[in-house]
Amino acid sequence: MKFGLLTLFDHYPEDCSEEQYYRNFFDEVNLAEELGFDSIWLGEHHFCRYICPAPQIVAAAVAQRTKRLRIGTAIVLLPHHDPIRLAEDYALVDLLSGGRLDFGVGRGFIKATYDGFNQSMSESRERFTEALELIEGAWRETRFSYQGKFYRANAVTILPRPVQKPSPPIFMAAAVSPESFVAAGEKGHSILLAPFFQSRTKLKDNVQLYKQTLLQSGHSPDNVEIVAGYHSFVDETPELARRKWEFHYMRYMHFVGSLIAPEEYAIPHYKSWRRSSEALRRITWEQMYPDQVLCGTPAQCVERIAMLQEQFGVTHFWVYMDLGGIDHAELLRSIERFATRVIPYFR
Repeated sequence: MKFGLLTLFDHYPEDCSEEQYYRNFFDEVNLAEELGFDSIWLGEHHFCRYICPAPQIVAAAVAQRTKRLRIGTAIVLLPHHDPIRLAEDYALVDLLSGGRLDFGVGRGFIKATYDGFNQSMSESRERFTEALELIEGAWRETRFSYQGKFYRANAVTILPRPVQKPSPPIFMAAAVSPESFVAAGEKGHSILLAPFFQSRTKLKDNVQLYKQTLLQSGHSPDNVEIVAGYHSFVDETPELARRKWEFHYMRYMHFVGSLIAPEEYAIPHYKSWRRSSEALRRITWEQMYPDQVLCGTPAQCVERIAMLQEQFGVTHFWVYMDLGGIDHAELLRSIERFATRVIPYFR
């Protein structure tokens, strides 16, 4: 199994400046490389306290600071961009990193982001599908044309070309809606899961739907990765872990809940998110701990990851530790515990 760090860059100005936040982040990247993590996954958001609207810029900075880490996006919000420009930007990231890009993509679920870009959420799946088709084609073909409802390309040539052939690996976000699992399976792409958004029974059904769709579409399950993870903190005892982390985790979850309102999710493609948005606004620690977070000892982490590996076929596990403004020194110690006392069990 592979292991990565994920960050969505949630920042709290009362804790530190934006500049200090990024200095701390690159400390985490350096430590992850030193300790043997396989990957770093970078989120994208707009118009809110998540302070990374351009993961391609951060990915290029990571590429210059590291030699081995895979650099993943979790996720690039395809509907909000010109896909030709995205194809150029991320081809350059792949080049600068020596072929270490893992291109994770999705639609996003925050209506305020669509409003900020003067877009309708009802168009999100069509925009996403067209953008991904265009990016894939532009990476694979030296002269590529495309005609869609939203996007067009007229014999474009993307330079420089990606290092990885025929293209960087593509990972599709599949969080709640079954349609996302089907779409990933039809394309034959790997998937990025958010297991804390649904019950294990529902997740198991959706992963099985993905695997069935892969086979029906002529793709081998052996050629894809199933990537999943949890909001995480590791300490010597469960009590210590909770004492240090609960405030920061709940602070983060309430922040996420403030971004979405249930009444905004009547659009057919987003109906599955209505229940999630309602739950986030009422969430308590007792509802999430211990099943929907990874907060405890190294042994507890090993047990949970082994379960995910067995039940869902997870091949790549990420931990999201730098959330909620947690103390930087405590964060680095948690990362080190995970790397030295959890990862070796699966090597």
